[in-house]
Amino acid sequence: MKAFCLLSCLLLVACLPGRARALAGASDSMRVESLLLQAAGLPADSSRTLFFAGSLAGAPYAAGTLEADGEEHLVVCLDRFDCTTFVETVVALTLCDSQGRRSFADFKDNLRCVRYREGRIAGYASRLHYFSDWIYDNERRGIVDELTDEPGVCRRMVSLNFMTRHAEAYPALRSPSVYRAMLQVEQRWKDYPMPYLPKENVCQSACADIHEGDILAFATAVEGLDVVHVGFACRVGGELHLLHASSLHKRVVVDPLPLCAYLRGKKSFVGVRVVRIQADTLTDGQGGR
Repeated sequence: MKAFCLLSCLLLVACLPGRARALAGASDSMRVESLLLQAAGLPADSSRTLFFAGSLAGAPYAAGTLEADGEEHLVVCLDRFDCTTFVETVVALTLCDSQGRRSFADFKDNLRCVRYREGRIAGYASRLHYFSDWIYDNERRGIVDELTDEPGVCRRMVSLNFMTRHAEAYPALRSPSVYRAMLQVEQRWKDYPMPYLPKENVCQSACADIHEGDILAFATAVEGLDVVHVGFACRVGGELHLLHASSLHKRVVVDPLPLCAYLRGKKSFVGVRVVRIQADTLTDGQGGR
């Protein structure tokens, strides 16, 4: 039961069928285009990632916003987020800004690109449910760069199989064909040496290397999983904090706890993976990597 609580804001969260919206509303379209227009007027050295993430602060938290009946389709929702849809929305907005593309159609193209394997919707299993898969696919296409995947970093051997081992929690996996497709995805991640910064290292020395706007993916000790929460790094009074869609605070919020204190309070977290959006490295004012 504790493992399921930990997953309430992750990609892997399931919910009752029909909660997600099949089509974006007019308010989503207007919000996206307004944010992209505002970003166009920012100073050149501004972190667009942090601008977009901060602009969504206060939006309600809602688990399982991508789960719905019927065929897999692109879900757009800017009025509520789980932790992963929050990160994906911000990444898609950042990409639009870097490309000089400012329409809602452009945003949907980028959201599809970051959410699905090779940017193509081809059923439930084409969605990048596990965050290691998400990082790999987006890094391969030049969208992000994982800074913690370096020689000499700590690695934890994981086999990603939580979804099929707990298929009853995922309505889509009731379909035998979808279940088999997810098994095939998971087979690619058997005995994966997952890189991460141990949380004690983050608190001792690594915080200085983390930039505002970096994606922080929290590695877990839960069997069958790699990452259980994601958000963005930001600084408050020079101290590193997490900007995230929080199930505890029920909204998108800058966590009141500094990152080190936040990590210490999460016993199932073993460390952090740091991922940088490539579109923001030219404008983050910190010289990129």
